[in-house]
Amino acid sequence: MVLKARVDAAQTDSRLAEANRRSDWSVEVMYSQRGSAYSNMLSVGVSIPLQWDRANRQDRELAAKLSMVDEARAKYEDMLRSHEAEVRGLLNDWQTGKSRVVRHRDQLIPLAEQRTQAALTGYRTGKVDLAAALSARRDEIDARMQALTVEMETAKSWAQLNFLSPSDSLATSRQEKP
Repeated sequence: MVLKARVDAAQTDSRLAEANRRSDWSVEVMYSQRGSAYSNMLSVGVSIPLQWDRANRQDRELAAKLSMVDEARAKYEDMLRSHEAEVRGLLNDWQTGKSRVVRHRDQLIPLAEQRTQAALTGYRTGKVDLAAALSARRDEIDARMQALTVEMETAKSWAQLNFLSPSDSLATSRQEKP
């Protein structure tokens, strides 16, 4: 918003410089009713400003103001591109996180559970020692913790996106409050 206001201010300044570039002709007419000793008076005045060295004065000022407009616009557009890239990155992180959560839930955790069950069955039958069974259980717990970490990161990305573009109900309730 601040950069947009700066662009508007620079455009206003350039319009003023453009107006100063053109000469401002004026005509004045005055009627004076004087005392009995003097007759009434009518005067006419014409003012025509002469713009000496226009290329070095008015044109330079206008060029400077126009370059300030261009600079303000460039900064504003750069800020918009930066925000757009940030939002695209957050959206990409959120979508990737959602797919990772699904992969953990549908593939990795069930696979770790199957390995744990196989290790426990092997331990019960005497084919696998206790360390292997406990290792399989630890791997399952690690897979669940990784899934929770991915879910937390995905929720964080969602919260950041939601903060950038709040829902309509939140926006209207904030506007209603004084």
